[in-house]
Amino acid sequence: MPTSRSLTGRRRSRSGYALLACGLVGGLAAPAAVAASPGTQTGQTGTSVSKQRQPGPAAPRGRVGLWTSVNQAHPNRTYHGQTDDIARIGKRALGNNPELNGVWRTFITMGAQDLHRPGTIRKAELRILNPTSQSCAPYNVEAWDTGRVYPSTTWNRQPQWSRLLSWVSPSQRPPCPNRTLSFDVTRSARAAQQYRWPSMTLGLKAANEKSSDAYKTLRPSSARLIVHWN
Repeated sequence: MPTSRSLTGRRRSRSGYALLACGLVGGLAAPAAVAASPGTQTGQTGTSVSKQRQPGPAAPRGRVGLWTSVNQAHPNRTYHGQTDDIARIGKRALGNNPELNGVWRTFITMGAQDLHRPGTIRKAELRILNPTSQSCAPYNVEAWDTGRVYPSTTWNRQPQWSRLLSWVSPSQRPPCPNRTLSFDVTRSARAAQQYRWPSMTLGLKAANEKSSDAYKTLRPSSARLIVHWN
């Protein structure tokens, strides 16, 4: 019989034991409620868009929109609400402000309420702006289906990275800044529709976490979940 995923990102078996759906929960603190746009729809076909916003008041459509980064060099430090509108991925190794150096990963929660309608999801994309890169080298950036994140999430308390959804290789033609990265997240969107998840958490990381040439910044407020319907 179909199973569903709760806000914690777990399925429940008939025996009551938690089964992994999209990863284990990272952190124990209660999640903060944040706002997400209801999006736009064009009937049973077309495209709908869910906008990511900065953390704010409780959203009428559910607790969605929380994002945070984690840093291997500071494995027990939380960065939720501490980095303005800058998320980071990959290994940072710069002389200025060495406090920010280390290997970074980022988690973004996107609202899935707009997916709870009749119709077939042909394709779903996460689009996000990549304002700066340490190098124009075309190192891959990966998007993963992960468990839920919390304001207390740290490198040592990350959710499970359960499955790789897609990756992109940014163009190396300059100028490198202000590129939009687009990831295929169709499998997560279809699962969110089938099991009526209120949100879906996506993890972004550099495929190569050893080279500082793969380091990039992302702008969470620019994130969009673009859904193409049949």
